[in-house]
Amino acid sequence: MANLFHPSFGSRPERIVGRDDVIAQFLKGLQREPGHRDRATLILGQRGMGKTALLLQLAEEAKSRGFVPARVTAGEDMLEEIIESIQIGGSEFVSEKPSRVRGFSAGALGFSFGLTFSEEVRANYGFRTKLSLLCDKLAENDKGVLLLVDEVQPNTDAMRALASAYQHLAGEGKNVAIVMAGLPGSLSRVLNDKVLTFLNRARKHHLGPLSSGDIMAYYGDALARERRLVSPDLLMRATAATRGFPYLLQLIGYYIVEFTAEGDEVSSDQLDRAIAAARLELVEDVFFPTLNALSARDAEVLRAIAAQKTSPASVADVIASLGIDNGYFQPYRARLIDAGVVEAPRDGALSITVPYLAEYLNGKGEAGKES
Repeated sequence: MANLFHPSFGSRPERIVGRDDVIAQFLKGLQREPGHRDRATLILGQRGMGKTALLLQLAEEAKSRGFVPARVTAGEDMLEEIIESIQIGGSEFVSEKPSRVRGFSAGALGFSFGLTFSEEVRANYGFRTKLSLLCDKLAENDKGVLLLVDEVQPNTDAMRALASAYQHLAGEGKNVAIVMAGLPGSLSRVLNDKVLTFLNRARKHHLGPLSSGDIMAYYGDALARERRLVSPDLLMRATAATRGFPYLLQLIGYYIVEFTAEGDEVSSDQLDRAIAAARLELVEDVFFPTLNALSARDAEVLRAIAAQKTSPASVADVIASLGIDNGYFQPYRARLIDAGVVEAPRDGALSITVPYLAEYLNGKGEAGKES
């Protein structure tokens, strides 16, 4: 039997834990008339909070309800990727016969066959027109279009073009919906972009740590299906070790299954080994990429935050430990927040968002042993 737990970024676990309200609100939005605010969704969350897995789930849910999903990662080529994804995903619903599209000049072919654009459209029209044509063509077959953008980046021409196209097509009553996901800092700057202010009307969901109840219930069910017996005490320990982090939920569950035989009861030692293995993998998969993306000075500031005795840390104490003034500190604070490494739970305070990263930076515990 294949392991039910899938601890890898960019993959969809067999069940999305603790996000039922988000999924329900999204599906409710798809039932609204085109152009309704509930058809635009923003998902904000720190690294490892399950944004990508949730997007994959939303795409599957929408597909089963008559939408053709186009899921991309934000970047320079995302507009072309969206068009190609819709053409590939929607081709099974459209006849391959040549067809003309209403609204074009007399004799102009919108598509040469299926969802393949004619040479005229391919050479002379931009993203918004091509997306509009695809929406119209799929609507003839009672299909809508769902746009999903992961790792949203602010202040890019592609992002502005996509959001502007969606705003216009929604206003024209096209059967289209959009979901964007990203770090809180990045999405905040997107919402402050003068061209994209209409996105402030979108439904916003902040993905925080999972509740202990949701994690424990899932572990109990999934491990039972894996035919592993777990005592209530060990179930509580496994749950607490995740710190509400969806990625750790998958990692710890994966190693529990790997370290125990089918039909056996999980021992305390086996659970300890599973947690230790998960935390070591966290170093490779999360800590190294996170820290390598920071400048040397940003990393130094992050270490100063981790070194404080309280969490969240006092900004005044961090500044004092670094020997700098507040004006000099603020750019580093802003960059660390944008990177999704820290957050400001209240004025004058900062906390590290990634579980066990503070211990790692301080050289403590399994995930605190630098290699």
